[in-house]
Amino acid sequence: MARKPKVSADNTNKDLGLSDLRVRLNFLEKENGMLIKQIETNRTKLNSLNDSIKEVSIQIAQRVAPFRQKMLELDEQIHTVFQEILTGRKLGKKSRKDIETVYYHLQSDGIISPKHLPMESDIFENDHESDDEPNWDNYKGHSHQKVLEDIPKPDRDELKKIRQLFLRLADSFHPDKVTDEAEKEYRTEIMKEINLAYQDGDLARLLAIEKQQELGAIIDRDSSDDLTRHCAKVEAENTYLKDQLETLKRQLKLTKKTQQGEMTAVFKKITKYGGDPMGEALREVETQISVIEQMHQFVVDFRDRRITIKEFLRGPEFLRQQQMSQEELLLEFMAQFQQ
Repeated sequence: MARKPKVSADNTNKDLGLSDLRVRLNFLEKENGMLIKQIETNRTKLNSLNDSIKEVSIQIAQRVAPFRQKMLELDEQIHTVFQEILTGRKLGKKSRKDIETVYYHLQSDGIISPKHLPMESDIFENDHESDDEPNWDNYKGHSHQKVLEDIPKPDRDELKKIRQLFLRLADSFHPDKVTDEAEKEYRTEIMKEINLAYQDGDLARLLAIEKQQELGAIIDRDSSDDLTRHCAKVEAENTYLKDQLETLKRQLKLTKKTQQGEMTAVFKKITKYGGDPMGEALREVETQISVIEQMHQFVVDFRDRRITIKEFLRGPEFLRQQQMSQEELLLEFMAQFQQ
């Protein structure tokens, strides 16, 4: 009976080592593909959201521009009337301070823009706003532009990895390396994608182009050294891809929470149910203009002595009615949770 050949322990250990490396490489390559897919999905969502924000912003800017100009004119007129009252009328110390307090509250409540005028009282002593133009930005939340500016930039190692991959792809797809016109045109289009991804520091996109064009190095899966080197390469890529994915997710989340992002979501929701979001926005602007017009007339009436200082300090009737309406709405809203 023939004896079974002996299997050396070294060969067994080598086979086990190769098997482990193959399993690890398969896992890393699957993770690599999954990360690239998730990055592309999140990038598509972010680009779509940014496009929607831009579209809605343009629509609003075009439709609201005349109203905004009207609001700025009324705002400036109210400031002028207050200046005339405080510099042109003889006022007692208490009356002057009371009027300045009203003026201050109109600014802090956002009814008129923040603006400093020379006064005897020191109520605006720490006010350093510019007199040139109303600074409406003080009343805004986290802006879309701020989110874009705060995107983390790739670190040195990641930039090196991106550049190496870019150079490898550029060398493979440079149009000047071929003479066939159809092939040259094809390579030109790919190079546009490669250049754009490189400019954006987008490692995932460059890797996707490489995989799509099957430019990866041929791996000898019977060589432990080759497998080890490729495992290290893919593992390093995955580390950068995970960072890129987290950055995209964070940027998408922050963009949704900006005023522009929330406004765009509301516009889409209203449109989905057959509403007119632009009409709603314009009605809101018209309501704001009506409030400012009434406030302007109220201040003018006090300047022209058609109302007393007591009536002026009590405030306009329309604001008191508006406050009561808001309180009633709040009570009605709370009542829904008490049933």
